[in-house]
Amino acid sequence: MADYHFNEKISLPFEKVYEWQKAIYMAAGMSEEDASVVADHLVMADARGVYSHGILRTSIYTSRLEKGGTDPKAQPSIKKQFGATALVDGNNAMGMVAAKKGMDLAIELAKTYGTSAVSVTGSNHLGTCAYYAQQATREHMIGICWTINCGNIMAPWGGAERQLGNNPFAMAVPCFHRPDIVLDMATSVVARGKIVMARKTHSPIPITWALDADGNPTTDAEAGYWGTVRPFGDYKGYGLTLINAIFSAILNNSSFGPTITDFYEEPEKIQNTGHLMQVINIDAIDDSLEFRKRMDEAVAYLKNGKKAPNVSEIFVPGEIEARTYERQRREGITYPIEVIEENRAIALRYNIPESLRL
Repeated sequence: MADYHFNEKISLPFEKVYEWQKAIYMAAGMSEEDASVVADHLVMADARGVYSHGILRTSIYTSRLEKGGTDPKAQPSIKKQFGATALVDGNNAMGMVAAKKGMDLAIELAKTYGTSAVSVTGSNHLGTCAYYAQQATREHMIGICWTINCGNIMAPWGGAERQLGNNPFAMAVPCFHRPDIVLDMATSVVARGKIVMARKTHSPIPITWALDADGNPTTDAEAGYWGTVRPFGDYKGYGLTLINAIFSAILNNSSFGPTITDFYEEPEKIQNTGHLMQVINIDAIDDSLEFRKRMDEAVAYLKNGKKAPNVSEIFVPGEIEARTYERQRREGITYPIEVIEENRAIALRYNIPESLRL
């Protein structure tokens, strides 16, 4: 939570927020099953402390459902399958619904073939990539998720024009007793959603996060929102965002470059977002239980290393989020009041029953 500044805060139980969000998405036209997928995804992100991809997004998601950018009734379909590979058409369903379908299929194919690659087109913004990668770890497999960003917000290295997204990806690896290793990251210094949250809470941003429209570093979230995000590692981050675009979008003819529509500013336009889901069945290589035990040993090795001055603990990717999730499932999820008030207004507009409102 260190990347977020909350002014007034409120704590809410996980299950109540989940039921609240499910009711909102059902009122927006989704089936109970699909609304459950979206609600689980968003509240899971918040519980893990990834607020940039939680119910902060409900305002724009419901706007897209209302204005036709996303079809609340659409169901993904398998268009092509060849051995361990497949192509899924999201048919303009919510990104969470299409992406979950893709990863479900990738897991099933990996059980047969040892590995898999499922390409998804015709989708929408999928939320957090970690959610899908961890679908595989629950089956004691390794999961990988690539997706193209739903808006051009990054300039190519050496450029000054928005031509690329900060295309995120996630890789999740199961352990035995320890939490999964989960690397979930955008190719920018931070996810744009963190700038959106700062803009919503009228908070400054670190000067390393974004450039304004003139290409200057800024601490103003508003200026950063309308400017460009900065790639991590400079040209290395730019290179990875291009590779991600190739894997998730150019491969299956999803939107890229000039055909990208803005997720936030053009809710009436169809996105045709692309993803790529990959799974490695560990049992196809070695016994998965023995592998997971080795992962525990590898994590212990890293955490027991010599610490730098003023460092109390070494963390591995995903460990902080796993701890945050366990704590917030127990104690309730801490939210900024601005996000809750915005969602309350949506619930009121949809006439959500008072028993489900927060």
